[in-house]
Amino acid sequence: MTELTDRYLFAATRTLPATQREELSRDLAERIADTIEARVDSGASTPETAERDALVELGHPAALAASYSDRPLVLIGPKYFLTWKRLLIFLESFIPAIAAGASALGLVISGGGWEVIGSAIGIGITVAVHLAFWVTLVFAMIERYDTGTGKGVDDTLGWTPEQLPQLPELRRPHRRSDLIASLVWLAIAAGFLVWQQFGIVWIGGERSSVPLLDPALWSFWLPYLFLLIALEAAFAVWIYRRDWSWAAALVNVALNAAFAIPVIWLFVEGRLFSPEFLALIEPHLDADAEWVLSVLFVAAVIGVSAWDAIDGLIKAARGGGRGTLDFPGNRSPRSGRA
Repeated sequence: MTELTDRYLFAATRTLPATQREELSRDLAERIADTIEARVDSGASTPETAERDALVELGHPAALAASYSDRPLVLIGPKYFLTWKRLLIFLESFIPAIAAGASALGLVISGGGWEVIGSAIGIGITVAVHLAFWVTLVFAMIERYDTGTGKGVDDTLGWTPEQLPQLPELRRPHRRSDLIASLVWLAIAAGFLVWQQFGIVWIGGERSSVPLLDPALWSFWLPYLFLLIALEAAFAVWIYRRDWSWAAALVNVALNAAFAIPVIWLFVEGRLFSPEFLALIEPHLDADAEWVLSVLFVAAVIGVSAWDAIDGLIKAARGGGRGTLDFPGNRSPRSGRA
């Protein structure tokens, strides 16, 4: 045994527990000697190069040690990767949004101004990063210290052929009616944005010309809302043609955020409703009533947007037909849902 082999044995065994170190060192020394002898006898190497060639054939000592000790050299291997991915996507789909919404609502209640939006987004991002870190850490520990049950990926996920997705038309036979309903409601919303400009306030039994939304919003924000309505219509057609998927669900989350964040910001800044409309209703409200209505308005915008976003994520989970976890949309037999 030369110094080169000694160095290889040291590199291969230094990270192992003491109880395994001696046994692996002995087995490796015998394997190296046999490989050297075999290479020389076969003529694959000369006596001078046989040792180095044998070590090259054995490969990186850390990888060899990992194979002996059954310690994977990956953070999360294939056995747990799909479970980790599905759980992480599911948790990231709503927990950061809920945290951001709750933060925004609390800041509005405490009298916060425009900084509400930035603070809520920052909290949502922080929660998302922590969530990804801790979920990944837990699965990395499971991967590292798995006792080895011999189960494969299918056993770990509890996968069966019954969990295969249905064909689109069989899975959602009423997609056309969903599309029609969505387009009708979007048309109503677009019509309302135009109609409100001509006044929706009744004074003395007659409609006044006082607009609900501030006419100054026509410079940008009302056209922006019309653009969102057009994007929502295109999205509804996409769902009709392709059905729900995780990509569609994430686009739905983005569209809801694109609506809720500017509306709340404009409301908090006092730029959403027209001054004429506020002047008409404020004499009929005291400070407590204004505060309650403000909180209810913000909560309603966040609640409706969050509900629609989560509903899309649940539909994506159901549509994928790969449920392996206990959450709405799971179709795994062990969850008791079909």
